[in-house]
Amino acid sequence: MKTLKSTIVILFFSVTLFSQTEGDKMAYRAYLTNNKALWEQLVAQERQQYKKTKNKENLYRLLLAQHGLLGATMADKDEKLFNDHYKTAKNNSKELIDANHNTANAMAILTAIYGWEMAYSPYKGMFLGGKSSSTIAEALELDASSPLVWQVYGTSKLFTPETWGGDTKIAQESFEKSVSLYESNKDQLRENWRYLDALALLGQAYEVNGNKEMAQKTYEKALKIAPDFGWVKYALLPALTD
Repeated sequence: MKTLKSTIVILFFSVTLFSQTEGDKMAYRAYLTNNKALWEQLVAQERQQYKKTKNKENLYRLLLAQHGLLGATMADKDEKLFNDHYKTAKNNSKELIDANHNTANAMAILTAIYGWEMAYSPYKGMFLGGKSSSTIAEALELDASSPLVWQVYGTSKLFTPETWGGDTKIAQESFEKSVSLYESNKDQLRENWRYLDALALLGQAYEVNGNKEMAQKTYEKALKIAPDFGWVKYALLPALTD
């Protein structure tokens, strides 16, 4: 009987691990190609998995997929798709925060959602700007070792006007910190779209701060890792070298 139980546990773990790996691969492909349909498919799969388990880790994986999907809407300003998903993602972020599960990262994603809301509807800056700043500041206090938290913090500093607290130098330093944290753990590098996103953002920060040489090196580094990284290959690097 004990042997049977052990076998069941091992099989369950193997299926779960396989599922997680496939989800990570799907997210990676979706990001590299900016494939919104693939992101939607991943969100649907993660949502179904969470409905089955009601496990907070599955909820976190759903939130990560929603984070990717919402970010992908920015490329072609697909506000309808954003509106279809952002409220649920916000609720999932808050549920994880309340449950104290991956709290800092959930706060970072909530900050990113606030930022996208303001990008689509600038008038929301009047009441979301303060929330965004305080949420990411609290996330940093909770976990300054999270590359995702530094990544979102840098993004907020890079794309916020200087008069409202933006600072491109701090953004660059934050992305450097994020990349360093990703690279300090090899397990975080394999098919990790967030790491590639941090590199792309770091390149942009170098460019804005007048360091085109470092921007080019950073973009080329990203392409060495992922030669089919469309955003860098067809947009960021050509624009830099024109």
